Order: sequence, then C-alpha cells, then structure tokens
Amino acid sequence: MDDALDHAQIADGINRHLRVLPSGSVVAIQGSWGRGKTDVLKADKAFLVTAFGALVMLVGILAVYGQTGTFELAAMKGTALPVMVSILLLVGMLSKSATLPFHTWLPDAGVAPSPVTALLHAAVLVKIGVYVFARLFLSTFPLEAQLRIVVMAIAAASALVSAGAALVETDIKRIIAYSTVSQIAFIFLGLAVGNELGAVGALLYILMHGLAKAGLFLSAGIIEQNAGTKDITKLGGLLRTMPVTAVSFLLCAFSVMGIPPFGGFIAKFMVISSAIGGGQIALGAVFMAGAVLTILYLFRLFSKVFLGEAKGGGAPAVERSPLMVACVAILAALSLAGGLLAFWPTQLATVAALQIPGVSQ
Repeated sequence: MDDALDHAQIADGINRHLRVLPSGSVVAIQGSWGRGKTDVLKADKAFLVTAFGALVMLVGILAVYGQTGTFELAAMKGTALPVMVSILLLVGMLSKSATLPFHTWLPDAGVAPSPVTALLHAAVLVKIGVYVFARLFLSTFPLEAQLRIVVMAIAAASALVSAGAALVETDIKRIIAYSTVSQIAFIFLGLAVGNELGAVGALLYILMHGLAKAGLFLSAGIIEQNAGTKDITKLGGLLRTMPVTAVSFLLCAFSVMGIPPFGGFIAKFMVISSAIGGGQIALGAVFMAGAVLTILYLFRLFSKVFLGEAKGGGAPAVERSPLMVACVAILAALSLAGGLLAFWPTQLATVAALQIPGVSQ
C-alpha cells in the first residue's frame, strides 16, 4: 500500500513539475505552420533543446525526491543538495531561459509566423527559467557559493555571445531574440548575487524588459507586415513613412539599452551595482561591456531600418494597422513611465525580494 502511495506521489510530483517547462512543444507546433522546411527544422531544434533540458531537470527532481522523500517545497526548505543534483536542475533552467550554451533555440523560435507568439516566447516564457531559479535556489535550497559564481560566469558569457550575434544578424526578429538572451543574463546575475539590491533589480528587470521587448517585437511585426520583409539590409528610411512606430521602437530600445530615465536603466544599474557591491568586480565589468554592446546593436538596428534612404522600387511602407501602432505607442509610454515613476514598482519589487529567504539584506 505504501509503495502504491509512493508511486502515485511521484507521478503527481512529476506532472506538477513538468508544467513549468512546456513551451518547446508550443514552438514546434508554431514552426510546423511556417512557410517552409527551414521553419520546421528550427521548430524541431527548439523542441529538442527545451525537451532535453526538461528531461535532465526531471532526473534532478527525482534525485531530490530520493533525498527528501517529498515534492513539497515547504518541507524541503533548507535542504542542502549534492552539487550534481543542483547542476541537473540548473541545466533545465538554463535551457528554458535560452542561456548559453542552450541559447540558439530562441532566435530560431523568434521567427515564428506571428510577432505576438514571438514576443510571448522572448519576453514572457523564457522568464520561467529565472523564476524557477529564484523559487528553488533562493527560496528553497541553499546554492553552493562556487555554483553561484559559475551561474554568474555563464550568464556573463551568455550576455556577450548573444550581443555579439545580434551585432551581425540581419533578421529583425532574430536580433531582438538575441537581445532577449543577453538581457536574461542580467536577471540571472541579479538573482545569483543573492543580495537584496540584486534581487530587487532582477525582479524589476523582469517587468521593464517585458514591457520594452513586447514593444520591440510588435514594432517588428508592423514593419514586416507593411514592408514585406524582416531583412534590415532591404529596409531603410521608414522614419518618414512610419513615424509613430519609429519613435515607439526607439523609446522601447532606450529602456532595453538602459538609458536614463527609462525603467530599464534603473533595473540594469541595480543589478550591476549589486555584483560590484558583492565583490564580483570583474563580472560587473563584463556586464557593463554587455550593456555597451546592447546600445550598439539596437542603434544599428534602428539606423538600418528607420534612417537613411528607402530601398527597393515599390511603394513606401506606411502604418496601416492603427490598433497595433497604438499598442506599440502605449508600451513605449509605459517603458518611459516605468523609469519616471520607478518608486512604486521598485517598492513592490523590494517587498517581494524581502520575502525570499535566500536573499541577504
């Protein structure tokens, strides 16, 4: 009877834990609706990478159950996990959040048919990885100091590699997706540092990045819909014919870059300051370099698409989707308001961070 109960408990625990890692299959379904074999291959890649991470994490979950005899997080609180088990759990988190070395699936998923599905993956669903990191390694299990440093080092490498890829990419959606990989690294940094400033900055970063990145992806959708291409080498001069989209894109980009007084500046400043204040000066310098690269590739994108002369001999692209343009404008305004009115979201983030047991004050 006890064995049957244990088997039922294990099955229930597995089902509940796997719910946090489902979106690879969603990407695969969306890719199957693409326009050719390439889309299907990219969707398969996204599915395989995220499914691999989920399976590795499942092994870690079963190992945790073998050690604790429960799936209840409250009952596990304070349990020290073996290093290998922590690594297994981290693999799932890194693959879900599209962090190095599992980062390449997200740019492929970013070319999904709908810009809305692309922004959901890049601005929302990949946050599941950092959420699980905070829930497990800040709230439940103490993370070894050496593993904290490893996570921060992986995040630093991910920020630089993805930013470098964005500098040479020519597809609008892929550039924005690589930007998401880079910015997720900043969130991991804030959480892995483990102090109050870093945790508050990371939580604030999730909000500010979500707002701005949604605006960038919707802007990309407007451009693709009206210009008929995502290739920045075939675009130019859209500032004159799509002024609202151009200004909204630039304002959202300012927030992702971390330009004051936008909300992204405050979050990015807090995260990098927490690393330097926690003694990780070299890692703080690396992330400052990543912030500079963010400015470079987003200005390059804006310049190629909106400045210069229009390319192609057809009719110039104009803003034909008033509702979509209005949504982008609202997101741009919220990105600016997030900085000008930062007191309130920062207070909420502080209250949330102080409830996390693993955050040092």
